[in-house]
Amino acid sequence: MQWMKPTRTDELPKGDQWHYEIKYDGYRAKLTWDGKSLSITSKNGHTLEDKFPEINTQDLPTDKTFELDGELSILDNLGKADFYTLQRRHRLRNQRTIQTESKTRPATFLAFDILSINGENLLKKPWQDRKHFLKEMMLSSELPINPDPHATSRVQFLPSTQDLSAILEKVMVCRSEGIIAKRATAQYEKGRTRNWLKYKTPYLVNCFITAYEPSNEYFRLGVFNHTEGVASIGKCAHGFSEAEKEAVTSIIKQNGDWNETNNVYEIEPSIVTEVAYTTRKNDELREPRFAQLKLQTPASSCTVAQLQMADLRFPSTVKITNPEKPLWTNNQVDKRTYLRYVRFIAPFALPFLKDRPLTVIRFPHGTMEEGFFQKECPDYAPEFVETTAIEDTEFILCNRIETMLWLANQLALEWHIPFQRHQTEYVDDIVFDLDPPSAEYFHLAIKGALLLKELCDSLGFHSFVKFSGNKGLQVYIPLPEDTYTWEDTAKVTETFGTFLTDNHPDLFTMERLKKKRGHKLYLDIPQHREGKTIIAPYSLRGKTDPLVACPLFWEEVNDSLERTQFTIDHVLERVTSTGCPFRHIEEVKRLQPKNFESFKS
Repeated sequence: MQWMKPTRTDELPKGDQWHYEIKYDGYRAKLTWDGKSLSITSKNGHTLEDKFPEINTQDLPTDKTFELDGELSILDNLGKADFYTLQRRHRLRNQRTIQTESKTRPATFLAFDILSINGENLLKKPWQDRKHFLKEMMLSSELPINPDPHATSRVQFLPSTQDLSAILEKVMVCRSEGIIAKRATAQYEKGRTRNWLKYKTPYLVNCFITAYEPSNEYFRLGVFNHTEGVASIGKCAHGFSEAEKEAVTSIIKQNGDWNETNNVYEIEPSIVTEVAYTTRKNDELREPRFAQLKLQTPASSCTVAQLQMADLRFPSTVKITNPEKPLWTNNQVDKRTYLRYVRFIAPFALPFLKDRPLTVIRFPHGTMEEGFFQKECPDYAPEFVETTAIEDTEFILCNRIETMLWLANQLALEWHIPFQRHQTEYVDDIVFDLDPPSAEYFHLAIKGALLLKELCDSLGFHSFVKFSGNKGLQVYIPLPEDTYTWEDTAKVTETFGTFLTDNHPDLFTMERLKKKRGHKLYLDIPQHREGKTIIAPYSLRGKTDPLVACPLFWEEVNDSLERTQFTIDHVLERVTSTGCPFRHIEEVKRLQPKNFESFKS
């Protein structure tokens, strides 16, 4: 097969004829399905189906045949792939290990083009027609039409858009590899073409040159590791103009030393350059490319710590300050760790913050000192921070990654959101806050949440559960859009509260005064009211332990559930391996039964 290949561009084309897709870092491959058997072939002609058995036939339609062009990837989130895990999977030889890995981190075939269907060759069709045929085929076959790392079906549609600003925002949120621009009228061509354009959105880091290899014209790169001296971060040969390459080579030869054993010119850290890269494994950059010489930048500023910050790929509009600041005693978490957490959790957390007036608790000196609530957007907020006026307060709307990261740099550790979006008078969700007397009574929250789920199930209501990040659990009932007012939801919460306290008086209490609750589980019904807030999913808590308000799967809620496990590292690991337990919450809103109507009468 002759593949259609995009041409690299430094500027995305604009206009009605152009559509845009996220670029995922994986193996370009063709998937062939004859109605009974499947084959996956790489760009180099290697078969891949045996190495990736999760891309199987169980979800493919038996009444169709087709050839798909796409990317075989292992997804970190909806817009970013993990190339190194894919590469390691490809090298596995043991079938038992392959089967295990296919279940723990399954690969996905992201179909972005269709070459034939039911024997009909589509290569001469315009791209927009092929894309339409592909989407219709996926829809009729009930295959996912958006990338989903944790969907059952591993053959998925890679969507396109004409909204350039929206895809640039998604690329920034997900830290995607780049964008492919495709001309709507283009036929499927063989070889390199300008009807498909590849636009990279790389990471950028300052580093210094440590050596030059004349045999292959590669430059070795390094940064300072304060405990070990110079740390190697790989080699680079591309990106310099011929004049720049000649100048840098000449400087190295004149000022460096020839190492006869290794056949390289070595030079002390002095020539600083900005290097672009697609990702990093340990300390080696993948696909490094010189971006520009930084002759005014001291080599001493090129450090491993700076490299770690480069991995966060903060937008240029957000400046990072004091990343080494400790935020918890015993340096459990410092600011750099917190910023990394926010950057990586952003694709999962931002949807829950969108359009909700935000109240934050800031800890400018870490949790060693008292934090303070901030509702009003400060005068010094950057222009990109959106706000909404409610009565006399200008609340921040955290709709964009820049706002989220700016707040993180301001050490807004806790994000509190209301139960409705700012542009509607209707309530989005009912949340029951189950608050035990102390952390040692967390088991009461588990028991109470399960009883609350049992009640929801008996009424046919879909419910979700979340660890509060402190000592309790919170049960969500998502509501249909633009349907229920505060008056309506008050009937629901009061009815549920009365039922639970009447039927389980030894467990639940609705007593507001703490001293009168005893050792019972407080069911905080008044917390679900207009103007009140709840801790947002994936917010950190500024308590004694740096724990996260983490969505849970109901099957996790049992006596073995440990509240202390929800650390920053654990939460990042679980969203990668199992996904967000709340990811279907918007779909469920449309599925809630009409039983709610009884509460409106």
